[in-house]
Amino acid sequence: MADMKKTILILMLLIPLLGHGEGVPVQAPDSTRALKRPYVKQDPAIDWLMAAYREALSGERGIQGFRVQVFMEAGNQARLNTLRSRAAFEEKYPGVPAYVIYEEPNFKLRVGDFRTRLDARRFLETIREDYPAAYIVISTINFPSLD
Repeated sequence: MADMKKTILILMLLIPLLGHGEGVPVQAPDSTRALKRPYVKQDPAIDWLMAAYREALSGERGIQGFRVQVFMEAGNQARLNTLRSRAAFEEKYPGVPAYVIYEEPNFKLRVGDFRTRLDARRFLETIREDYPAAYIVISTINFPSLD
C-alpha cells in the first residue's frame, strides 16, 4: 500500500514535466522499407511512468495479515495431495477461505484471512485437534468484506 502511495506521489510530481523534452521514435526509420513508421514526439519520462504503472498493477493486492498453514508437501503427488487436503478442510470448516500456494518445491495449504495474530491464534486453537502441526504465518491477506 505504501508503494502505491509513493508511485502516485511520483506521478503527481512528474506530470508537469511531461511537456518538456525530446521526442522518442516509435520505431527507428528504416531506409529499406517502402513504408516508414511515424515519428512520435514523446518524453522519456512517459516510458518510466508506464513502467511504474505496470509494476503497481502487477503487485499483490491485499493487506498484511496472518494465515494458518495446515499442510505442506513436496514430491510427485504434492499438488494432488494438497488439493485433496483443501477439499477435506473446506468440508470440515465451511466459510473459512483456503489457499493453495506453490513455493518451490513445496505445495502449501494456508487458511483464513486474519488481520491480527490473536485472531489467527484463536482459530488455530479451534483446529488444533484436526491439524496438530498447523502454525501461523505472516501473509498478504484479502481485504476484509465491508458488510
